[in-house]
Amino acid sequence: MSFLYVGKEENSVEKTLDKKLIYFSKSENEEYKNLIDFNFGEKFLYGRVRRDFRTIYLNSNSGFLKGLGAIDPQASPPQALNFVVDMFNRMNTQFDKCLRIGRISPDDPFLSSLKVYKAYQDPVALHVSYLDKQLNALSNQLKGKKFDNLSFFLDEILSLLSETLKLYPITFAGFVKSRFCPIFSSGLCLEIADSEYFDDENKIEQFYNSPNWEFYLNACRSYGFMIDKNIPWRIVADIGSSETLEYSKQYNLKDTNSILATPYEETEIFFFNKLKFYILNLYNQTATTFAEPYDCGGIQRTRYVEIPQININSFDKQISEAHMLKFYYELRLLETDKKLSNGQKIKLLNDCMELYTSFGLVRSMNAFVKIVAQPFDSVGSLSYINETNKRFREDK
Repeated sequence: MSFLYVGKEENSVEKTLDKKLIYFSKSENEEYKNLIDFNFGEKFLYGRVRRDFRTIYLNSNSGFLKGLGAIDPQASPPQALNFVVDMFNRMNTQFDKCLRIGRISPDDPFLSSLKVYKAYQDPVALHVSYLDKQLNALSNQLKGKKFDNLSFFLDEILSLLSETLKLYPITFAGFVKSRFCPIFSSGLCLEIADSEYFDDENKIEQFYNSPNWEFYLNACRSYGFMIDKNIPWRIVADIGSSETLEYSKQYNLKDTNSILATPYEETEIFFFNKLKFYILNLYNQTATTFAEPYDCGGIQRTRYVEIPQININSFDKQISEAHMLKFYYELRLLETDKKLSNGQKIKLLNDCMELYTSFGLVRSMNAFVKIVAQPFDSVGSLSYINETNKRFREDK
């Protein structure tokens, strides 16, 4: 049992907090600015948003992924962004060299010779798996309810999800910004151990107290890697560092902005184009028979009404793209932490739908995301929409 750090044993909440404070104190090191708390502030979203906080994702078919050496020959080799793999391979070569000349201890299970245990995870596949569970739960809530039309069905979904979406988002953008989407989805992150995340005692003994710890800190800094102080075997490419850019330039990614722009795609329209198919499947899952009471000559009887399933053509006849877009915006507003009054939300929706009518989907979505993506409350940012509408009126 550990008296100082959180280990495998159970602790009270008070003891856990006390031990966490001791761990945070031990993990502080002012000399190494690349030892980072990725649970703090904007670092939580690292590699999953652009500088304007628009959510992005690294597609598994992007062409920028590159394989690493596999620990298990029977498994697929881990992958990461190409320049990240190059950085790691060069750093690993340095470890091997220093190991041969006796500069570092050969006895460290993880910090003598580096191996990658965990790397890129496809955010699209992760979201599909997560969304399947959320929609199954929603389907169970919707079964047995009477739906006169698809419009009512969409309203019922919003009503059922209104209290839960902040904690359990369903849109791809909401998922990417949530705790359910790991930093591995960025392609910038590697783990060089398979240790237990919640065992602080092991982190201190096996990493912070390792004779190779100082060498590890220096090597990561030299090759452009940050280290997660809460998970010290997790290294993340610092795309703002000159060391990382030396490697990314080999792939025509010349600066931080080009790294965030070229390999990555935006989430919003990608998911919106699939949303109606999710809704269609959800509707057909819940389109069952429901019991309806009726009066028959003063006698209460029950009849069973079957809700027919529909196909995509029927869906499109009932729900226009504009209707789906407004529904999507309402979902995103329920997911976001942004504090807007009901009046401000209505104005935002109306203005964005006006932009859709006048300029189309992309212009409308860009204006909406410009406001909703910001992680801080800025009611004044609604002026962006007002300014856009002013220009629109002047153009007319």
